[in-house]
Amino acid sequence: MDNIRKIHHVCRIRLRKTFTTPRFYVALLWVLLEFQGTASGIRAFCKTLGIDAAFWILPFLMHRCFAQVMIALGALLLFCDAPFLEPDSSFQILRAGRKNWFWGNVLYLWILSLIYTVCLAILPVLLVFPYVGWENGWGKVLGLLTTDAAYSVEMEALNGLILSRFSVPQAMVLTMLAIWILTVMIGMAVYAGNFLVRRGFGVVIGCGIALTALLLSKFSNITIGYYCAPPLWMNIASYKWRGYGNGPSMAYVYSVFAAVIGACTILSYLGIRKKDLNFVEEI
Repeated sequence: MDNIRKIHHVCRIRLRKTFTTPRFYVALLWVLLEFQGTASGIRAFCKTLGIDAAFWILPFLMHRCFAQVMIALGALLLFCDAPFLEPDSSFQILRAGRKNWFWGNVLYLWILSLIYTVCLAILPVLLVFPYVGWENGWGKVLGLLTTDAAYSVEMEALNGLILSRFSVPQAMVLTMLAIWILTVMIGMAVYAGNFLVRRGFGVVIGCGIALTALLLSKFSNITIGYYCAPPLWMNIASYKWRGYGNGPSMAYVYSVFAAVIGACTILSYLGIRKKDLNFVEEI
């Protein structure tokens, strides 16, 4: 129980520092600017028809490559300073113990990733406000915007595969889950790279992960790209779902996520156990 308390304490300190610095808000601002284009089209369409859009906008914004890249880069910005060693870290390590300090950081990484994901789900609603309302299903607006009606407000049509393949709960849960786990994966990759190799190496890894969506969509067969670019997995329309589609299956996507996160966590844990305190302070 004492170890759990120490882990929570380390996590709380990190979260408190995060929300008093601009980095978290800059990460959200990047994504907000990318969402603005599609959201403004939805808003204009709602205003023209005089009806509200449903709240469930997020899954339709994930088809844009730049949105995927900006979300991944936002995650990188959140965790670019991993393993979160600061002038007072030596005191935290001495009081909590190296293992508890490490698991506190891991807990912080998971919780902040979840908060980031929830904020991303709220951003489209704020951008379309006040032309949003509660709908049990996808609603008339989102349905019409998957057709040529979208061109009336000079926006790209939304992906109709999401409406035809997924219910609202399925689409929202799967999209948010993919964003959450991708953010965790980037965070753990940065943590392991910065901690085990040298500061800055993890950032290079994170940039590589974030840019795979852009590079593979431009220079590779799109089917192959879906298997090699984790940011593309935020677009649930690309999944092989109930026998339909040419993209990766859910099992493949989350097996890769689990393998990368698990490997980075284990390697980082072994590293923090073996490095002495003086060495840790110098990283």
